[in-house]
This record gives sequence, C-alpha cells and structure tokens, in this order.
Amino acid sequence: MGSCRPPSRDPRSIALGLLDRLDTSRLTLDRLMETAVNAHPHLDQRDRALVFALVYGVQRWRSRLDHVAAGFATRPWRQVDPTVRNILRLALFQLLFLDRIPAPAIVHTAVDLAKDRVPRAANFVNALLRNVLRRGTETVLASLPRDPVAALALETAFPAWLAARWAERDGLDTARRRCQAANRIPPLTLRINRLRASRREVLAAWQTEGMDAAPTVTSPDGMVIRQPQGPIQQLPGYDAGWFQVQDEAAQLVCMLAAPQPGQRILDACCGLGGKTGHLAALAGNRAEIWATDRDTRKLADLAIEMRRLGVSGVRPLAVNWLQSPQPDVGEGFDLVLLDAPCSGLGVIGRNPDAKWRRRPEDVQRHARRQLALMEVLADQVKTGASLVYAVCTLEPEETDAVIAAFLGRRPDFGIQAPQAVLPAPAHRLVRSDGTVRIDPADEPMDGFFMVRLQRHASRHRRC
Repeated sequence: MGSCRPPSRDPRSIALGLLDRLDTSRLTLDRLMETAVNAHPHLDQRDRALVFALVYGVQRWRSRLDHVAAGFATRPWRQVDPTVRNILRLALFQLLFLDRIPAPAIVHTAVDLAKDRVPRAANFVNALLRNVLRRGTETVLASLPRDPVAALALETAFPAWLAARWAERDGLDTARRRCQAANRIPPLTLRINRLRASRREVLAAWQTEGMDAAPTVTSPDGMVIRQPQGPIQQLPGYDAGWFQVQDEAAQLVCMLAAPQPGQRILDACCGLGGKTGHLAALAGNRAEIWATDRDTRKLADLAIEMRRLGVSGVRPLAVNWLQSPQPDVGEGFDLVLLDAPCSGLGVIGRNPDAKWRRRPEDVQRHARRQLALMEVLADQVKTGASLVYAVCTLEPEETDAVIAAFLGRRPDFGIQAPQAVLPAPAHRLVRSDGTVRIDPADEPMDGFFMVRLQRHASRHRRC
C-alpha cells in the first residue's frame, strides 16, 4: 500500500512539489534539484535517489506519459488541473519505467496525493489509473501517427518542432539516434583536478573503495563513475578538491583553449566555474584569470569552488558584456574563452526540462546574443592571441552561422587548426573547416561545438 509517512516527507510528494514548481519557476531543473536537497535534509540516500529518478524521469518522458494519460482520460488532457497532470505523470512513469514498486501501491499513493493537493480530483485519478491497470498501455502506445517525424516525436518524447528540425536537417535516422541518446540516463563524468591529484592516483583510490570507475577515452583528465552512490559531496576526495563534475565534451573546450603559465586569461561567461578551474589547472595555477559573469550569485559560488580546488589567481568580476560602460580589465588578454549562453539543445540528456522550455525562436535569439558577445570580446584579444568560442548546442544558427558572420565582420581573426592542442583521441571530432563538433548521436558525450580563433595584425574591418 502507500507510504505512511507525512506527505511532506514522502519522496513522491516531494517530487510532485518539484514538478509543480518547475512548471511555474524560471529555475532550471538542476538548480531546482539542488535547492530541494538542501530543503529536505531528512531524505536518506534511497529516498533522495527516488526523488531524482521520478522528477528527471517525468521530464524525460513527459509527452509520452501525456499521450498515455490522454488516451484514458474522460476529459481533454489540457483541461486537467496542472497538479493533477503531474500526479498522473508520476504514477504512469512508475508503472511504465520502474519495476520495483507494486502497481497497486503506485495507484494508492497517487490517489493519496490527489486527496492532499486537489481533493476533488481523487476519483478521477483513481479511475484513470485503475483503467490503465485493467486495460494496459500497449494499444495506446502502439497508436503512433503515420507521419514518421510525428511518430519519432511521440516515441522518443520530444517536442514535434525539435524532432522535425533535426530530421529535416540531418535525416530521420540521425534525429532518432540523437533523441534516443538524450533519453539515456547519462553517466556521472568528472574532471580530475591536476592541481590536487593525478587521474591514476584517483582511480586507484576509488577502486580501493570498491567504486566502479573508469577513465574517459577522449579526455585525458576525465573519469566516469557508473552507478554512483550518494551525493557528489560524499565521494572520496571531494573536500580535498580532487575533481569537478564536468562532461567529457566540456573538458575538451579548455584543452582547445590550451592556456599557458603567465598568460592573462578572460573566462567571459564563467558561470559556476567549471571551465575556470580547468583553465587554471592546465596553466599549472600560474595564470591570471579574470572570471566574469552577470550573475553575482554564481560568482560567489565560483569563489568557494576555486578554494576547494586549490586554484589561485582568479579574479571574479560581475560584468554584463553587452551593457555599457565596459569594465576596465587592462591592456587585453592572451586568451579569451567565450562559453556562450545558448539554447542548450546539446545537453538535453542532462537537462531534460530544456525540451519543454525551449521554443523555436529561442535558437535565433541566442544566436544574435552570441554574435554580439563575440564582437565585444574580440577587442579584448591581443594581436596574436586566441579567442575560443564554445556552445553546448549543434544548431547551425548558433554555431557555423555565428562564426561565419563574425569572420565576415572581423577579417583580423581566423580559425586555428585544433589538432596542435587537442589530445589525439579528439582529432576525430575535428571537421575540415577546423571547427569541432560533437554529436550525441555518434559520441557518448554531450553535444558541443567549439572553435579556436587567432587575432592577426589589424586589417580593415567590415561594418
């Protein structure tokens, strides 16, 4: 039967509250989950894992769950109360994707949640779910649209516009593989902090602890942990600064930047400092790094993270590069990294809520901002120095088109061949034009685009 714990302490009740907040909040799923962990310290490891599995699972498969629910509902699905929709999504996700929880207990808990949150809907929830148990979901799930793209969208739980965009551009097979890759639960990938330990030392220590860990193939700094147990903060070596959470693709960005000791470096949109820490480590902690972001809360967290990692020489600075006046950052930089804000369509596997938050017009909106940032930051690059542009998306408007437009306006910049700085296993990712493109349809990594540009002696600029 259902849980006898108070509703506020039950993992399903907590998951429901998070899904409701996600529908109305501007917080991303990962930030929302971080606040939830802090707000519910009573959760043990098992319950915490269940909350994460429920929330991420519902977001990953939301439109497919909605399709099933709508097939059994006695009223139009869009007219159902938003909280009731989330109660049913939670129950259907457990029925379809989890096999450790008895079906009657799932239904009982869902009805209890409805009685607690939307009492008038309890009978509706009970009737729909018992109908699902009685008739099964095979017929509903088998009723796919005849149009192959619409069928792909429903089968893989992707928005129709995004499935159509990928299928039209890259073909139906590639679009399917990309959608399927995004629906697989990604492994926990870490970057070993060279300032505190070597990958070999960390691997040996973790294997001694009985952890299932293995080095990444493409990045020489990466490590994958299969089936991690507990929060990141409980992993051996966290307090000692042995690692940061960072996907293998993201690790290649700083390797493409190839920072050197003694350089002045600008990490222009530093966020929480994942790449800031890597830049410092690659430069042997002997570079001057200006870490700028417009979010002061992220900068405060970055400062704490740099201390944990043993990083020195980082100057956090609150800056919006698209607002005047520009900050006084000195005479220019030997290296500028622009890890630009983007649509994030390459990292849906880690952020499944992006599927439902993004709109087609967001891609072009981000592209305009990315090009504007490139043009502003170009003036911060010394002659002979490098500007590295990276985004966690593969959309042409945010990748090739941004670079083409920038080079058309700034002929004093040109693409540098990346093979000289990237590790050899990453050379397969380099395209003929010198850009790097990582597609989750083909690689077990996040989707990324990156390019290294060098500023030459001044030439006539085009307006």
